Amino acid sequence: MLLKIYQYIRGYVRIRITGHRMERFINACNYRKIKIWDLSASDGSYEMNLWVKDFKKLRHISHKTSTKITIVKKYGLPFYLFDHRRRKLFFAGIFAATVLLLIMSGYIWDIEILGTHTQTEEVIRTFLKENHVNTGIRRGNIDCDRIVKDIRKGFDDIIWVSASIEGTRLIIQIKENEDAKIDNKTDIKEDIYPNSDAGTDLVSDCTGTIVRIITRKGIPMVREGTSVNPGDILVSGQIPILNDAKEITGYESCHSDADIFIQTQIHYENTLPRKYIKKTSVKFPRLFYLYFRIGKYRLSPFFIWSPYEHYSKSTMESRLKLLDHFYLPVYIGVVGLTPYKPVMKKYTDQQLQDKLNRYFLRYCEDLDKKGVEIIQNDVKIDTGSKEGAISGTLTIICNTGQSRQSEIPQLPNDPEEQIEQLGE
Repeated sequence: MLLKIYQYIRGYVRIRITGHRMERFINACNYRKIKIWDLSASDGSYEMNLWVKDFKKLRHISHKTSTKITIVKKYGLPFYLFDHRRRKLFFAGIFAATVLLLIMSGYIWDIEILGTHTQTEEVIRTFLKENHVNTGIRRGNIDCDRIVKDIRKGFDDIIWVSASIEGTRLIIQIKENEDAKIDNKTDIKEDIYPNSDAGTDLVSDCTGTIVRIITRKGIPMVREGTSVNPGDILVSGQIPILNDAKEITGYESCHSDADIFIQTQIHYENTLPRKYIKKTSVKFPRLFYLYFRIGKYRLSPFFIWSPYEHYSKSTMESRLKLLDHFYLPVYIGVVGLTPYKPVMKKYTDQQLQDKLNRYFLRYCEDLDKKGVEIIQNDVKIDTGSKEGAISGTLTIICNTGQSRQSEIPQLPNDPEEQIEQLGE
């Protein structure tokens, strides 16, 4: 296959020789190192292939061996270009497109992120953009090892990262710690206060009762069953240092770290108007418009407009690619305009209740995905003449504990006060 491509690019001719000294002609070609191939005999003549530049050397050999040379057929790109030499713009376009593809192959045009569950792809992409990794960057400027280290450092719940370049794509595969329940309120890092030597405390962010606490760093200030209010210290970042007499001689600061679960109540409320607009189909045709998008710029051979007063707009877009991993920053999209007739409708009481109940169940599913456990549900639905409403309280168990800079306590002068502090 490669040989045929090479022969086509270089160009060759197939000739037929006739005469009484055809064998001598072939020997002379061999002596002068003229390459011939696909030699065949037919009807008292020989046919063979040879390069275009070698064809010009045959005049002296033909005269010396008294043979006649006839060109049977011409093959290859040089002859094709010569036959279409007047189409300069066509070949200039092909050349420009080839150069453009070669240039674009040196950049990253697509970033694929695989394995996300807790962290969304948008969060990972924003993090990469902040670290100067984005589409349009040169492939030579991509350091996969540095990307892996930055992601591992930036996300504590990601335990494994792989980054690789395939064509014009940057593929990032991650694996999260599925056993850890990550919550923004308890995602405590030691670099929250990088310039502080006082350490950090964990404080409550809501009112409730502590049901479970697992302390990894710091001194727990509450236990199971303790009632707390917002701002109360749950885990202190000040560890007392005692001498042999059990007296406090100082404090060692640390960044508190713990899993704290609190039972609390949250309020839920949602309303839905009884009247709504229903889109009914009409017998008018749908309109479609083709467009191209390069980066943020959209180009269309048509002016996108709608002759309909009421219509819904949908867009379908696909990225161009030459091979499996050769993506281009060019998108082809279709905009569809579907006409409809707005009709004012009213929900029945049962429809209002069903719809509000679906919204509430979806809200509960979102809480469950965040690791929140619902232990009691006191939500009621009321339907009125103008709207339906659902409201009430949910008793839940969730993570708590916000990081706050710790204050170094003063050393008590009275030994009895020290004993009293230790007793507390």
